[in-house]
Amino acid sequence: MRGVIICIGDELISGRVQEQNSRFAMSRLSPLGFEITSAIWVGDDMQAIAEALDQALAQAKFVLVSGGLGATQDDITAQAAARHFGLEVAESRRMIANLRECFAAVGREVPPGVERMAQLPQGAKVLDKSCAGFMLTTPAGQPVYFLPGVPTEYQRLVERQVLPDLMRQFAPQEVTVSQKFTVFGLGESEIAQRLDGLVTGYPEVSVGYYPVFPAEEILLSTRTSAPHEAEVLLNELYAEAAHRLGGKVVAQGEQSLAGTVAQRMIAEKLTLALAESCTGGLIGHLITGVAGASDFLDRGLVVYSNRAKMELLGVEAKVLDEYGAVSAETAAQMAAGARLESGVDLGLAVTGIAGPGGGTPEKPVGTVYFGLAAEDGVKTLHRRFMGNRGQVKLQSAWTALDMLRRYLEDHAFLHRS
Repeated sequence: MRGVIICIGDELISGRVQEQNSRFAMSRLSPLGFEITSAIWVGDDMQAIAEALDQALAQAKFVLVSGGLGATQDDITAQAAARHFGLEVAESRRMIANLRECFAAVGREVPPGVERMAQLPQGAKVLDKSCAGFMLTTPAGQPVYFLPGVPTEYQRLVERQVLPDLMRQFAPQEVTVSQKFTVFGLGESEIAQRLDGLVTGYPEVSVGYYPVFPAEEILLSTRTSAPHEAEVLLNELYAEAAHRLGGKVVAQGEQSLAGTVAQRMIAEKLTLALAESCTGGLIGHLITGVAGASDFLDRGLVVYSNRAKMELLGVEAKVLDEYGAVSAETAAQMAAGARLESGVDLGLAVTGIAGPGGGTPEKPVGTVYFGLAAEDGVKTLHRRFMGNRGQVKLQSAWTALDMLRRYLEDHAFLHRS
């Protein structure tokens, strides 16, 4: 069943705001068997919106429109829809009630001017519990959903209103079954080379490569009327892919690298302390983005200066003088200090030069050292990253987490009772 997505807003086509809604909708519709043939972006312009609707309805059984439903003068989507379908604009009592409920829920009355959002095409079906969302149906029976551009509201209405409605109307016989996993430490070309021939003999299975810096997401997918059998096949293909990639798979499904680390740390009942210099707390941020981080993360120290490294972690002045703050020796003492000072099982440290300045011929920008301290000693790692400051920091944070992940996999037997 084919659909088209239309995203409306001058802020989108000017690049001022990053569009999120189309990707979310496609990620939810595709597994249910709905095919999105195109996504159209247009500005806040009556003629452009009308042309987008004409294009969408010529090729699709349903259309999702987002944006332009607010209370400002440039929010013209409702008027454009009314004009396109030859309808009058009238105040919707249902939308007035919804607006009052929305503002009452946060202890406010509807501000002046906001009731403009209740001016809808006559006969429009207001979506339940929506402050801005309605549906029109064409004479050919094509539902057109007009949803707010705010991502949280858009996503809520897609989940609670649009998807159930589409399933009731169309219920595709085939669904998409997929298996996603994340690879870190290999480029796309090398991944593709290692996975060459993986799906030979399975023409119904496709392999997709999606760069999500600093990693690569791989998606095995197939459309099928027998989802259980497809899941079994994709699990077998995933196992073979993971074997070919040699330990570079860092997460499976919707889980993140930080989630993989958290799961292992909790299972092994280990505790962790962080000592971050060039990443400035980014490793801690990634870890605490995972529910349950408090079960294993004891503390995170941002030790940017040499004084902080000495006072908080016990890094020796002679080590800093002889080897420098960005060195394997300093990273090792940072990790050991984080572990010993906090009394945890593992200390993880990073120190480097994120740029754009601060590099030298011996230690150019992007030079980063890592340390991991455990009961059985301290390990260090050296990497040189390319990219801007933010990219170097993100690659460093992921490398630190991956260093911890690999240690946990290699030493899991040491911690099991």
